[in-house]
Amino acid sequence: MRKFPRPIVVVSRCLEFDKVRYDGQVIHSRIVRDLEPFVDFIKVCPEVEIGLGVPRETIRIVRKDGSYRLVQPATGEDLTDRMNSFTEGFIEDLQEVDGFIFKSKSPTIGLRNIKIYAGVENAPVVERGTGFFAGKLLERYPGYPLEEEDRLRNTRIRQHYLTHLYTFADLRQLKKSPSTEDVQDFLNRNEFLFLAYNKDIQVKMFGLVQDGSKPMDKILEELEALLKQLMVRPPDHGANIQASRAMFQSIAADVAEKEKHFFEAVLGRYEQNKICFSTVLELLKLHLLMSGKDPAYHSFLLPYPEELIMEVDEDRDKDFWKQG
Repeated sequence: MRKFPRPIVVVSRCLEFDKVRYDGQVIHSRIVRDLEPFVDFIKVCPEVEIGLGVPRETIRIVRKDGSYRLVQPATGEDLTDRMNSFTEGFIEDLQEVDGFIFKSKSPTIGLRNIKIYAGVENAPVVERGTGFFAGKLLERYPGYPLEEEDRLRNTRIRQHYLTHLYTFADLRQLKKSPSTEDVQDFLNRNEFLFLAYNKDIQVKMFGLVQDGSKPMDKILEELEALLKQLMVRPPDHGANIQASRAMFQSIAADVAEKEKHFFEAVLGRYEQNKICFSTVLELLKLHLLMSGKDPAYHSFLLPYPEELIMEVDEDRDKDFWKQG
């Protein structure tokens, strides 16, 4: 059975951990609860870290003379320099990290659609952007898995985030003691996953080790850069079909004609949106097992621990016909 790495994730402290929200509350988050046994969390609340209390008056981002300031309207205090100083120190101290989960709608730690005002009080929203702290993290860690907790309620976004996170954690482990054989094994494990994400980039990745002339540090540098490009967006259904068909072809010599026709029929039903992609993956796992291969080796079939897969139907055990 494949042993997964343990990702390192920066997370908002107010998500499941501490009552540090401006209103003194803690926010419940399914993804944070699910991940806690499997990752190492680095918890942070930028507003508390710069000395603001709990509870506290709200803060906002204000655009003034072409620059952006972080202010607290009730006190008139400008918190920009304190926040920038803390953020720079946090980034400098962050030795290893694989991903981030932040609280949405926060003027410090929100990743998208954050309100930016024309003034301190009674002013309209003039644009939307990222939080003060989160924006610096986005600049420092482009291409890394960064998401907000509310978006991670969506199954597809959650699947992509977890795949992204565990792939980056796997690369971090690889970089600790790399060899040509280790890099090749990393690529082989992820061959069909990378094919689904982007065929052209996958080909470039395999070319890194086939060259034979590049030093290892250069190979890893280029591999990381390509991985960041590769995982910007999840595969669409057409790319999933292409990768599934390629994996099936790798074992086709061991498969009877009737089974080949049945597999193509299953792909057709997935293409028509009649079945979930998980059905295709389970069928591929079965065929690999029957061919004497280990399905868990391939990240395309199991990109992260099985315990993190969400229920297909949360209402499966509810009795909708119960009287009274």
